[in-house]
Amino acid sequence: MALLSWLSRLRSCSCSSSKCLFNLRSSSYSQSFCRTQLKAPTVNGYGFHSQSQQTKTSFFSWSSSMLPLALAVSAGSLALQPLSSPSLCDASNIEAQGVSFGGKDSTEYVVKGSHKEVPEELIEELKAICQDDLTLDYDERYIHGKPQNSFHKAVNIPDVVVFPRSEEEVSEIVKICDKHKVPIVPYGGATSIEGHTLSPNGGVCIDMSLMKRIKALHVEDMDVIVEPGIGWMELNEYLEPYGLFFPLDPGPGATIGGMCATRCSGSLAVRYGTMRDNVINLKVVLANGDIVKTASRARKSAAGYDLTRLVIGSEGTLGVITEVTLRLQKIPQHSVVAMCNFPSIKDAADVAIATMLSGIQVSRVELMDEVQVRAINNANGKNLPETPTLLFEFIGTGELGSVICLDCHFLFPLISWQLHFSFFVLVPIQH
Repeated sequence: MALLSWLSRLRSCSCSSSKCLFNLRSSSYSQSFCRTQLKAPTVNGYGFHSQSQQTKTSFFSWSSSMLPLALAVSAGSLALQPLSSPSLCDASNIEAQGVSFGGKDSTEYVVKGSHKEVPEELIEELKAICQDDLTLDYDERYIHGKPQNSFHKAVNIPDVVVFPRSEEEVSEIVKICDKHKVPIVPYGGATSIEGHTLSPNGGVCIDMSLMKRIKALHVEDMDVIVEPGIGWMELNEYLEPYGLFFPLDPGPGATIGGMCATRCSGSLAVRYGTMRDNVINLKVVLANGDIVKTASRARKSAAGYDLTRLVIGSEGTLGVITEVTLRLQKIPQHSVVAMCNFPSIKDAADVAIATMLSGIQVSRVELMDEVQVRAINNANGKNLPETPTLLFEFIGTGELGSVICLDCHFLFPLISWQLHFSFFVLVPIQH
């Protein structure tokens, strides 16, 4: 799902001077490009050193800031070996041994559980708290108990679905369920494909979609306090006028609460980290209904246990998240996206490793095999080469950031030429 952000960037650019296409299999390209004298601008002392020699060595005359990457990729290219085994991402190469699926020729994993009817007293107590924000409708319960995106399916569905509007309501709901010994399942955006929102034992599903307020924004401190039901895309729309954004980008529709519970990441994790690196503190309703705050807003503190990181990734087993304080980042002004094709997964992985070891700050790295590229072509009407593909993005802010992106504009044809990519696309983007 994170690949949609890549596609949107490629789709937003027209075939003009801002987009460079190279077919590296063409011998005429190699001859003409290598003889061309390269001249690059200088901005405040940062730029390229021009070279008058019309040879292939002119490639190495570019900015010294990108030299480590060139050397690392050159070294990595010496170790490239043909792929001896097929990609594990190809479903045709996977043999399910010792795995129990839903049935013959089924790719679903059935989660079994026991079911006990919930008492009428519990439902009446929940109605007193939630009023109309409660449903016993079968279709609604079925949607919450058997999400269409998940490869996992449960034999049971929740007995009741509630939609709390506040932290206090969540606490009261949990206390009632604890009293009657009824299981609860917190429910976010339901974008997970791993069965996080299933209710194999029935019980109460707590849908957090009505708790989506932005409680406080601290622009100077670059953090924001939100409720768990708000989506990351909706949050970034709110933050954009302030020049800030929340850097994680999982599947569209994912909510902040679910992202915390599953410790999600995204294509920007290579630069900004995962969810545990971008959450300052949480407020959580425990299994007995108590409300706890895991930490203060202080960025530097060693007081007590790190409860925040304990709850992040707990998948709803330790409590219901009701408030999140997030760390924000400045929106970059310049970026360059590069898409490169390779003959094998190993070739692409070697280049990705060499790039990271070079010390150059990469904002995104995404590796796709031919099966994933084929799926993108089928779903979006694209005609991308169906070979192992590596996606890079470099970002920067201000004049220096623009120069760094310009460095990449000249560097990636060099990498393509040295490592014999079959196809190369470079898309500079200015925000």
